[in-house]
Amino acid sequence: MAVYLVLAAITISLGFLVDNTVEKPEKTFIDEPMRTRGRVHNKLIISTIFFLLFAISATRIGVGGDYWNYTSIFSLLAQNRDKSVATELGFNLLVKLIQHIFGFDGKQYIIIFAIVAFVTLFFFIKGIEEQSEDFAITFAMFMLLGYYASSFNSIRNYLAFSVAFYSVRYIFSREFSKFLMLVLLASTFHTSVLIVIVAYPLGLIKWKPWMMAVTGAISTSFLAFPNFYRKLVFLIYPHYENSIHDTGEISFTNIARCIGVLVFALIFYKKAIKDNEKNRFYFNMNIFALIVYVCCSYLPVVSRIGYYFNMFQLILVPTLINRIPKKWLRVLLKVLLIVVGVGYYVYFLHSSETNDTRLIPYFNWIIN
Repeated sequence: MAVYLVLAAITISLGFLVDNTVEKPEKTFIDEPMRTRGRVHNKLIISTIFFLLFAISATRIGVGGDYWNYTSIFSLLAQNRDKSVATELGFNLLVKLIQHIFGFDGKQYIIIFAIVAFVTLFFFIKGIEEQSEDFAITFAMFMLLGYYASSFNSIRNYLAFSVAFYSVRYIFSREFSKFLMLVLLASTFHTSVLIVIVAYPLGLIKWKPWMMAVTGAISTSFLAFPNFYRKLVFLIYPHYENSIHDTGEISFTNIARCIGVLVFALIFYKKAIKDNEKNRFYFNMNIFALIVYVCCSYLPVVSRIGYYFNMFQLILVPTLINRIPKKWLRVLLKVLLIVVGVGYYVYFLHSSETNDTRLIPYFNWIIN
């Protein structure tokens, strides 16, 4: 547990060195000819955070509930037994490419995990950097709510999840072709990401009463016809039916988070959300997450679908806090947010000793 706590302490502390007042140009850091001192400073800090996270993730061995299951998949793919695995085409091709380059000596899985970790963290950190107006608080929530540590499991899902999170930049800029291409590419690693092709554009809409009524009716149908929707999902994911993931558990923690963020957002709706397209999008994503967690709990691993939506709480909450006029109250809420987050993070890590996530104990191939 100490590895995760020390890593969180160091990286979150570094996050507070990022200057949020530095303007974020539309061009990338590489393409931008005018690299101000502030931009260079922020890039150095964020790059340091990235490589610290990457080092812990890439050098792990046997950490994560499905770590060794994936090594078995890699072995089957090395034998060209693609039909024996349930993984998607893009992931299979990536694994085979790495095996072709680095050989089949039985240790190439270390490189595969490292490359997947690099891509996943790149899109998460890049997405936070570009979208958040308060990098430190957003990143602290990313760490303390367990998003980083959870990426050690379900690596295909988290890679697609990180790409979806980053792809929102193209929704805001109305570059829908780029958004579609990026999501379709991510779907070759985990098809669950396809849901955002419909959901994310809907997040831009200014909802009218009749739209809310339709959404309410659809949400009610999720509760009224669970067998229909289960059959629909199992057409896409037949291997989930009656599996260990098909438990139908209700995520009370995520429901409480969504409700809490909804109440907080409604307080500042007119001031910060109603006429701000980005904030309205984040607000709508929180509602979508609430619908998923409340109405679709009977679906297997529904939390993985919910992550595509509730991740944007990390952007919305700091934005709303910064709209509070009184500075002392803003500071107090941020401190409370981190304190509560630390408590949750310790609980999250402790619980991993007894559940299937198996994040503890942490081992790596350098010293273990």
